[in-house]
Amino acid sequence: MRLRRIALTVGSVPVGTAYTWSYPNSDRQVYVVPTYGLTVVGRDASNIEVRRVFEVLRFGVHRAIGNTTPRIVGLSHHYRYAIRRWIPTYKVHSFPSREDGAWQVHGNYLIHDGPDDPKTQLYATAGCIEICGGPDGFVAFNRFLVQLSGTSQPTLALQLKEIGDSACMTITYLPATPPAVTLR
Repeated sequence: MRLRRIALTVGSVPVGTAYTWSYPNSDRQVYVVPTYGLTVVGRDASNIEVRRVFEVLRFGVHRAIGNTTPRIVGLSHHYRYAIRRWIPTYKVHSFPSREDGAWQVHGNYLIHDGPDDPKTQLYATAGCIEICGGPDGFVAFNRFLVQLSGTSQPTLALQLKEIGDSACMTITYLPATPPAVTLR
């Protein structure tokens, strides 16, 4: 059976703020970055359009080894990618998370778990899309994708793999001005 199409769109206008630290090397400072809406659109089993918006991190503060100056990283131009891979073994590097796995967008740009509360949990990012909200915000995101896809695989693990392998999901990044490096 062919899976139904799912369209993800990363917004260009901030919807909130998150606190973060420089990644992969912390300078022990806390930074403020905007959060954005990630709109997920698809059709349910009755062919009715369904949409949901998730709050996400889009940009992060990067600091290389040594005394380098932190800089903002993340995709800021208009891009569109077909998501072709679910990585079940991925683990968040910047904060303990029970919500493993990631969608590979392009190279090292992924979609994965983010802070349940972006103002109290200090996640750091190198420009991945990090799903906020929780507990189990990333799990809820993935279950929504399963609902929209129409997969009939028997387990969540197989359902996510089938979605990734099918390339039925696309993500569009709307152009956004990268934020300034701002301390809290």
